[in-house]
Amino acid sequence: MNKKTIRVAILSCIAAMISAIAYAFIRLYVMNQRVDLSILIVNVVVFTISGILMIYLSRKEREIEEEELFRD
Repeated sequence: MNKKTIRVAILSCIAAMISAIAYAFIRLYVMNQRVDLSILIVNVVVFTISGILMIYLSRKEREIEEEELFRD
């Protein structure tokens, strides 16, 4: 994995979080649906998976930066 790939993946996680918020907003306000379990489950799952991936990727990016420092 290189730094560019990691940054693209982190941006993808952020995009997934934004789309989960948009999904909830559309279901609640545009379609006038009540809050139900599916909205909560989708948001919790997306935020949990995206958060875990972002933590992993940021640690990986930090490791790559440290390796570059030791190489120089």
